[in-house]
Amino acid sequence: MESELRKPRASEAKVSYHRKQLLKMFARANDAAFLQLIWAVDALQSGQEAAAKPFLSAYPSNAAADSSLDTPLGIHRWELETLIVQLFLAPKELPRDQGNLIVDCSKFEAMRQTINRLRALENVESARYLSGDFTIWGEMNRIGQRQFHWQLGYFNAPQLYRYAYLYAQGKCADYFRTTYGFEITDLIFTGFGLFTAYLTTPWVPRKTSVPEIGLTDEVVQRAFPMLSCSHEEAKAETATLVAQAQHEHGSQIPTALLPSTLRKTPLLYVDNFDQLISPIPQTILLRVTAGLYHDLIQGGQEIINDANSRFERYCADLIAAMMDRFAVNPSYRYGPKGGQYDSPDILIKHQDKLTIIAECKATKLTYLAQFAENPFDAAKKQYAQIAKGIFQLWRFFSHLRRGLASDDVADDCCAMVITLDTFMPIARDLNNKVLADANALADEDGGIAPEDRKHVVICPIRDLESILSRATESSLLASLKASGEEKYQDWMLYNVHRDTGAAKEFGKPKRFPFDLENVLPWWGRLNELKKREETA
Repeated sequence: MESELRKPRASEAKVSYHRKQLLKMFARANDAAFLQLIWAVDALQSGQEAAAKPFLSAYPSNAAADSSLDTPLGIHRWELETLIVQLFLAPKELPRDQGNLIVDCSKFEAMRQTINRLRALENVESARYLSGDFTIWGEMNRIGQRQFHWQLGYFNAPQLYRYAYLYAQGKCADYFRTTYGFEITDLIFTGFGLFTAYLTTPWVPRKTSVPEIGLTDEVVQRAFPMLSCSHEEAKAETATLVAQAQHEHGSQIPTALLPSTLRKTPLLYVDNFDQLISPIPQTILLRVTAGLYHDLIQGGQEIINDANSRFERYCADLIAAMMDRFAVNPSYRYGPKGGQYDSPDILIKHQDKLTIIAECKATKLTYLAQFAENPFDAAKKQYAQIAKGIFQLWRFFSHLRRGLASDDVADDCCAMVITLDTFMPIARDLNNKVLADANALADEDGGIAPEDRKHVVICPIRDLESILSRATESSLLASLKASGEEKYQDWMLYNVHRDTGAAKEFGKPKRFPFDLENVLPWWGRLNELKKREETA
């Protein structure tokens, strides 16, 4: 008899049991010691075994390996972040006359036991929401939102350059200087300097500076309040964030997806105001790149529009720099006076014909846009921007067909929406809702025929940067065309490009085309210091 797929059976008793077992671990753990354990495990599995070793009295030899998905003892950063949320939510055991059991945070075994408790809780919780109307595609999207950014990491030139280009220039830089009293590039500088310090030690003194490269104590002390908070403040803020997320969602949010304070304040002091820990150092880079948006949002739409315009220029400049055979042109206005339209943001020509058209959307993903069971309804404003981008591309195809726009267009011209954040990494249901919204806009327009409604690739900028580092013009076009095939339905463009053989066909990745010194004035000083040390 053939086995039948069975729906997972939800059991509130099992959820309650595993949650109590996990919280019991944290109730018996010293918070400073456990945060240090998290730092040590992250270092151990990030190529920093020598740095981690003094803080771990015992660990299996095979625990000192990269925490890839197939590593038996691998513990991932998204799991470490979830552990910190639970650590801050868990009440401590009251002192007992006969003494209390204490988790020995000097041993890897303590982390192994805790992470296994967390994974058991996540597994039984999943049965609760997967046994209802929520589909596996919705869950895959949430898993992607939780994991993909950690898999890519934040310690890379494109990440630093991209956000410095967007937020550390023009009106954004002026607003930051006026509001906070120092340069936004100095905040990035401080974050980068602290990140490098935390690669070798979990605890860094508040009085930290490197004056020979311009990272003075004055700069660091201005930046610290924007990057740090006390352990008690982090606990209170975690409780507030979780309660707010649960309220806005309207139902229980899984343990794995609860919001973290580290995104805002990656540095913590526990008992000593002058000694701070960054349990997951890469959160510092997240804070001083993508996290800069939250320092600027209060400046109003004019400030955000300046960053959005800069995103369009960045995308166009990146493609032009990496794809020599393409002619990359900006948007233009067309049509009769009083009824003009804007063309798509980026117009890419090959042999004088439009070959790729793209809309750029710097729309930010909110928490519910990533993790709600129905993110489209929970964050309609964000997904409406993606639908609008698709509609704008279809409208332009319609205008080209009807002669309202005069560009010569290739029969197989491809279309993209390039996003700053990662929308819909694996989301069939969500993608269908966005397309339905785009089709409703197209129907309302009245002049957009079925042949104008071409397949549109949704591609986050991080993926595009990675693709362009290996792509040729031919391989990029081939992957864009292939993405419309049924075989590649719901695939990210990065994976389509890799699967079509492009990554195997070419050699080492091309160098990132932009110089960090152009957007981060202190970067050159770092290079000079490095050269002096090498020649000393």
